[in-house]
Amino acid sequence: MLTWTLAFLAGCCSILFIPSLSFNATVLSTLLLILAVIGLLVTAKAILTNLPTGVKTLLLAVGGCCLGIVWTCSNAYWLLQRQIPEPFNNQAHIIDAEVIELPAIYPEYCQFTARIQKANEFNLLGRVIRLKFYQSECPFRLGQVWQMQVKLKPIHSPVNMAGFDLERFYFENGFDARGYVRTDWLELKSDSGNPIHQFRQYTHQQLSQLNHAGTFQALLIGEKSSITHQQREVLQKLGLSHLIAISGLHISIIAGVSFWLISFLWGRAAGLSIGRKWSPFQVGLISSCLVAFLYSAMADFSIPTVRALIMWSAVVLALLLQRRSAFYDGLVWSLLLVLLIFPLSVLSASFWMTFIAVVVISLMLMGRTQQAKGWEHKLTLLIKLQLAITLTLAIPSLVYFQKASFLGMAVNIIMIPLFSIILLPTIFLSFVLSLLGVNWPLKQFDNLVGYFFQYSEQVIQTIALDNVSLIFINAQIPIFIGIAIFFVLLLCWIPLSKIKTPLITFALLISSIMLVGQKLDKQLSENKWSIEIFDVGHGLAVLLHKNDHAILYDTGYASPGSSAVSSYIIPSLKTLGIKKIDTLILSHKDNDHAGGVNELLDNFPVNQIIADSWYDKPSQPCEVGQFIQLEGAKLEFFYGEQNAVSDKPNNQSCVVKITINDFSLLIPGDIEQDAEFLLASSEDFEKLKADILIAPHHGSKTSSTYPFIKRVDPDIVIYTSELYSRYPIPHPSVYKRYQEFNIKAEHSGCAGQITINPYDRTSKRWREEHKVWRKEVCEV
Repeated sequence: MLTWTLAFLAGCCSILFIPSLSFNATVLSTLLLILAVIGLLVTAKAILTNLPTGVKTLLLAVGGCCLGIVWTCSNAYWLLQRQIPEPFNNQAHIIDAEVIELPAIYPEYCQFTARIQKANEFNLLGRVIRLKFYQSECPFRLGQVWQMQVKLKPIHSPVNMAGFDLERFYFENGFDARGYVRTDWLELKSDSGNPIHQFRQYTHQQLSQLNHAGTFQALLIGEKSSITHQQREVLQKLGLSHLIAISGLHISIIAGVSFWLISFLWGRAAGLSIGRKWSPFQVGLISSCLVAFLYSAMADFSIPTVRALIMWSAVVLALLLQRRSAFYDGLVWSLLLVLLIFPLSVLSASFWMTFIAVVVISLMLMGRTQQAKGWEHKLTLLIKLQLAITLTLAIPSLVYFQKASFLGMAVNIIMIPLFSIILLPTIFLSFVLSLLGVNWPLKQFDNLVGYFFQYSEQVIQTIALDNVSLIFINAQIPIFIGIAIFFVLLLCWIPLSKIKTPLITFALLISSIMLVGQKLDKQLSENKWSIEIFDVGHGLAVLLHKNDHAILYDTGYASPGSSAVSSYIIPSLKTLGIKKIDTLILSHKDNDHAGGVNELLDNFPVNQIIADSWYDKPSQPCEVGQFIQLEGAKLEFFYGEQNAVSDKPNNQSCVVKITINDFSLLIPGDIEQDAEFLLASSEDFEKLKADILIAPHHGSKTSSTYPFIKRVDPDIVIYTSELYSRYPIPHPSVYKRYQEFNIKAEHSGCAGQITINPYDRTSKRWREEHKVWRKEVCEV
């Protein structure tokens, strides 16, 4: 069972490495059918025939792996076929849709998930869509059915070398499209009739009255959108993010506390006739499953809570069946059930962290439980457990998020017992009392949460934790190296006595060779300048870097709850090993160019900022004729507020040219026709000549005039915008204009991040790194 389940898991993980499922349906079905037949036959032979142990294990591994591949690829293909195709782009549709998640409310809009019940297109029926409503008031409530007019877009998002992958998120969570609701056609058809939805909506509204509503909404109903950015930062730095929002830990705590409490009360009722029929142990186990089920319902049976519910129920079933190895059997059963119900869970960080934590705990306790008799031994065991969990979970954290916090090890030694035994059960009890009209306990907890965040921020600032590299690691490791180090750590926790040392030595040797090879390859590639044109949707961010030197032009957009800086730029900077920025150039004040500047400054040291008078912090102006020389790279400034033709922000953009040897790149920001005419008619117009031009104003019809294009005379023009934008960018007339000059076109929305090698003039389009969930590279 264990061998086959682990092989099935390995087969499911194939989705991480398969580049595409864009086959003909008949061909794909045939391939999967062949694999399924092989898997079933091999598995049946291993189970039904008497074979040597080694052969049986091999057959079970092959059979499980084949069936895992078939099951995951079948589910993935079905989800991809459900996604709304390109012809629906920006078309208006009148639909009846049920709100199936609590709306996330932001200052400028609200966002919610809906399932289409009626539509003017048959292909839309039953689809799950993510919608935005651009109004200050959000009328939508969980469970309501609305008739609305929506504009839908295919699932397509920025692709960069590192950072958040929205296409993967949508694929993993089963979303079929995204779009926005038009305000001129909106009608409520029916209120919710689902008691769970009604309870969640009521709870959300009641908790919204608290000062720190986001924390309580996350703990009690799994809604994290109201947690502020500052609070998220504090929790991440303290390594406590896993304690917020309902997860496997919370289900286990509530189920465990209910098991203990109900067992205790039932034992006291042993004198009654009902108490003698069922043992307290059995009643406690069954009741804990019911409590875990109700708590999962409060989170609307989100995938992480259902996974935890399955794990708890599987272990309970094994205990009720009086299995000798109940815990391990329950763990294997739960893993198999989770993979059968949610095969794409292998894409989720929470899936790996939950099961890895349980495996580490079980390995650490294996054969050691009899040693922990006194409180000193128990404390030592607790510290060892936390050390093992922190070190092991650091690997998936680095793979998924490019960061890990070892401060959390010390904090969690205190916080996890405190949170498990006192805080979460008491908060839960306070919430129940508030439903009965007794509000003061919950308000006291609200004050305590405020004090916690206030003092935590002071402590972090006082001891300058941000600068302690041993406490916070920001790096990206390849998945294969991560797997190798992970197995080294697992070997460390297994009580294998004599054979453990040579196994660990061998595994460490292999991991070290891989790490050294990666480091050497990185150092060799870092001796030359490289240019990164980030894919930030509708916006701009360009990075020039070499070794420890980095110059960033613009930061992309920022909106409530997200920004290009946090989603793409900072993760990419960390992946490149950049620890500081020499010069930050802000072209002008528009949000899609300078929206993320504050967040960047909060996370990265910047030696120099170049921005004009609109920027209210210390900076140097964008001076015409100014040069920046840096180890063979030259930046020359042609235009800015100093010689601007008007006071429009676009026409005050800082125009910069990057020259490396005989290669050049011109970045004109958002300048429009008047500014282009000024530059094209200047005495130094010959300096405008460049090999690559970033399209002015993203390719809008207000820019890219004939004289300007002729003066620059680029080989390539790059449009930096979202592919399925509400704006016609690049504008057809602009696109045609560049075509008339035989200029090759690139589009960051089509290509993803573009990395330019200025020495051989080659470029890499990051969307060409194929993934099952990722849309193919398109042509402009």
